[in-house]
Amino acid sequence: MEVIKGYVDRLDLCFFEEKEEGMIDAFYKEAVLIKKAICNTVKGVGVIYKKRIEIKDSIISELTFFEATFYGGLTISNSVIGSFRLMDSRYRQEPIIIRNCIFTGDIDFKGGVFEKDIVIEGCIFLKGHNFIQDIEYPKGVRRPEYFKVKL
Repeated sequence: MEVIKGYVDRLDLCFFEEKEEGMIDAFYKEAVLIKKAICNTVKGVGVIYKKRIEIKDSIISELTFFEATFYGGLTISNSVIGSFRLMDSRYRQEPIIIRNCIFTGDIDFKGGVFEKDIVIEGCIFLKGHNFIQDIEYPKGVRRPEYFKVKL
C-alpha cells in the first residue's frame, strides 16, 4: 500500500480477512509506504505486519499502533508527528528506526517488546519525552545492545 503526495483524513492499517467462517487472518503481507503525505490519523490495531512500514517526509497528527506485531520493522524519517503511540506491540525480526523527526505531542511506548534494535536519532520532542524508561533494558528491549537511542 502506498500513500504518496496526498491528504488522508484517516488511514486504518487494520487488514483483517476472513479465511473461513469464524477464522480471521490478521497478517498484512504488503509493505506500507507513506511518503510526502499529510494525514490526520494513522492507526494499526491488532495486526501482524509481515513487511516494513515506512513513513517519510510526511505530516501526521496522530500515529497509533496498539497490540501490533512488526516482523518487517518500522521506519519513520524526516516527518512531523503529533501524538505517537506504540503500545503493547512486539518488534521481531527487523529494527524500529526513527530519524530526524519532530514530535509535537505525547509519546507512548508502554508495553512494547523490542526483540531487535530500536534506533532513535536526531529527533526533536516539543513536549519533552519520558518514554526512555518504557524501552530501556530489561523492560522494553530484550538485550541492552538493542537500545540505540541518541537524543
